[in-house]
Amino acid sequence: MNIAAKNLSIATEAAAILERLGVDKGAYTGGDIRTFSPVTGEQTGGLKTVTSAEAAAKIDQADDAFRAWRLVPAPKRGELVRLFGEELRAAKSDLGRLVSIEAGKIPSEGLGPKCRK
Repeated sequence: MNIAAKNLSIATEAAAILERLGVDKGAYTGGDIRTFSPVTGEQTGGLKTVTSAEAAAKIDQADDAFRAWRLVPAPKRGELVRLFGEELRAAKSDLGRLVSIEAGKIPSEGLGPKCRK
């Protein structure tokens, strides 16, 4: 069921979608950088800033992950990428709606050019 049809706020709808997608609520609430809907102007979330040291640690973690990933045999990487694509396709409707909310796009534009009908 489309949450928007229930006349929920954009922020409530976005939070419900993120919850369905398994995103931890702490990742988009309570931060010091506020996000707003370009359509309604209402606050949709809050992102946390990090210190230079925290950013450097995250960059180091990403570098470590890359170095580990490149050691995975190509067929296994390909299979993992294929499975990731399946997960994205399964969540296409929710992800498209999030794009619509974030960017102020109409729903068909949020889904992307190949998904419009």
